[in-house]
Amino acid sequence: MLSEDEKELIRKGLHALREGIPNFRSRRPQLEMIGTVANTLGVCYEADASNRDGRNIAVIEAGTGTGKTIGYLIPALILAKSCHKRLVVSTTTTTLQNQLLQKDVPALQRFLPIDFTYAVAKGRGRYACIAKLSDKAEEANQETLAFAEERSEKSKPSEAIFTIKLLAQLNKQFHAGEWSGDRDELRMPVPDSVWKELITDRQGCAGNRCPYFAQCPFYAARQRIKEADLVIANHDLVLSALEMAAGTVLPDVAETLFVFDEAHSLPAKVVDHFAAKHTVHGAIEWISDVGETARDVSLGLFLDQQYYRDAQTECGILVGYLEDLYRAIDETKAFEEKRARRFKNGVLPAWGKSIGENILASAKRLQQTLRRLREAMLDKAQSEAHLVQRLLAELGFYLGKLENLVDTWELMLREDAVGATPTARWIEKYEGVSTQQDYLICASPISGGDKLARLLWNQASAVVLTSATLTSCGSFHLFLEQTGLSRMREKKLLKVDSPFDYANKAKLVIPAMKTDPKDASSHTEEVIKRLPALLNTAGTLVLFASARQMREVYAQLPEPLRRIILMQGALPKMEIILRHRSAIDRGEKSVIFGLASFAEGVDLPLEYCTHVVISKLPFSIPDSPLEEARREWIESQGKSAFLEITLPEAGVRLAQGVGRLLRTDQDYGTVTILDKRLITKRWGKRLLAGLPPFTVIQAVDKKSRSVKRGLEGKLSHGNISG
Repeated sequence: MLSEDEKELIRKGLHALREGIPNFRSRRPQLEMIGTVANTLGVCYEADASNRDGRNIAVIEAGTGTGKTIGYLIPALILAKSCHKRLVVSTTTTTLQNQLLQKDVPALQRFLPIDFTYAVAKGRGRYACIAKLSDKAEEANQETLAFAEERSEKSKPSEAIFTIKLLAQLNKQFHAGEWSGDRDELRMPVPDSVWKELITDRQGCAGNRCPYFAQCPFYAARQRIKEADLVIANHDLVLSALEMAAGTVLPDVAETLFVFDEAHSLPAKVVDHFAAKHTVHGAIEWISDVGETARDVSLGLFLDQQYYRDAQTECGILVGYLEDLYRAIDETKAFEEKRARRFKNGVLPAWGKSIGENILASAKRLQQTLRRLREAMLDKAQSEAHLVQRLLAELGFYLGKLENLVDTWELMLREDAVGATPTARWIEKYEGVSTQQDYLICASPISGGDKLARLLWNQASAVVLTSATLTSCGSFHLFLEQTGLSRMREKKLLKVDSPFDYANKAKLVIPAMKTDPKDASSHTEEVIKRLPALLNTAGTLVLFASARQMREVYAQLPEPLRRIILMQGALPKMEIILRHRSAIDRGEKSVIFGLASFAEGVDLPLEYCTHVVISKLPFSIPDSPLEEARREWIESQGKSAFLEITLPEAGVRLAQGVGRLLRTDQDYGTVTILDKRLITKRWGKRLLAGLPPFTVIQAVDKKSRSVKRGLEGKLSHGNISG
């Protein structure tokens, strides 16, 4: 239970925001969210954390316009300060991170009746390695401009000159204190090709033995994070920190309050993060180079020659085992017709297990040899700074690839615990840069629930997960299953509706389509015929479930329409949005043709989007080995994969798509769905149940009649002609 002082601080915070921010209103849904967040995080006071069974976890779906960032930040910041915990807020998109950093958090820092500090946590790839920057700048200075000019075309500035000047400028700005080393704070664009030469990873970093350690931007950022009350992070970084447990950039899990915003993306992030894969022939090629690198390191730094002799021996053994694997895969003749071979129930055949055990043992021996070599290198980091940095980067590259090889085979060979969700394991044909046929060895958990339970739910002080789309077909079931929270009996579930007036400002139209999307060709033809009449507003967003249909529709539309269409793939996403907004601002029509990435996280308010057209229901095609394994697991339990996975996932994507229409109080318009299955299939009602309370217009015949049908008392349908 919250103390009266904590409740009063929350009330004072809300009052200060109402007084200080123009047009700020705290509606009932936001107040309800604040109460649930506060009560959930308040569980952190409990002395015994061993048997909470989810009392410290809340799952909150907050509809668009609720003001969910304020809804969780006010109680979370106050509770974190009150109970002497750290607060980590994790997002998945840079848009929300920027909103938190530039708008919401500074506003709360001004108005809340408490003092707090904040910092942003980012991966190493956002910070320049000063050892590398100094080294590259010195190299660049040694090249004369005249020589660079000779290598360039006379008709345009030399790329070499540009790079030389850029490196010199970056180095000068950093050492003059004009730039922190953070890529996101640069005042000039730096091409990816240049930036990647200025960064390092964990394996290539000398840490506190680097002569530039005191100036390191990454470690300076880590220190700021250690001192901050609020840390703004992203899901990928949090998952990496949870996996590493000790010595990470984030605070101790047991002393942290977590808020996962955009939590709908967390299940997929977990699965992707803990998956592993490597190519066979590609691995043979890079392992063949490791011995030479070990020799260069040993000779260049006058180290014990035994290091590179051991490395060369282990490289030869490991290459031999990988060649055995390549031949064994070839001999199966399993890829003449299929691109991938999945092992049923994740069980490897005897030959795969035997060769895999040899590969894993050999890779671990090589890993230990290279780690000893790396440690010997670091002992010379002060006296041979530049040389060590160059060689460490090269050795670190191979250590990273070797770590991935070990991770892949540990996951391939690990026995799944009884009752746990199984691991999907498969081999794919791989088309890389090499002309030789290659294979990709793949292993992935089919669900992240077990990992999250072990690393987060049973460890964190308290957790809040929130998003505008956490339910599917009106239920939290899918999200709870994917995250493992279905096993927590006392978690809090809250769904607060959007305050927007859907019934009066938005219509959902389901035309009387003649074709079924399962007949792809006929359905595409009908979409082509219907679209010209539908593209009649200033700003329209047309969402497609497949790139193929999108391109076919675009190609067959009349030329005048094609001129106003901005199609995904033809231009970068941000460029499409900028051009679309510019056209509307000029009083012209503009249409965006987009796929899944335009159905989520895109804000086109007012006239920028008054019509959303969905070509067909966004069902996924279960053609990947991972999806096949998931369905196999569900059906082995006597359940329907369609009802448990396919339909609910389509429901989430559909809700995200229609959610592009109303983004502010002033928005209005229409959603049109060109898929008759929404009304002809029994499961269509489940999909409708998960949508906002639109006025639904269902076109079925020539007669127009109004039929009221309740969806929790909010959804009305009308039947009109097509």
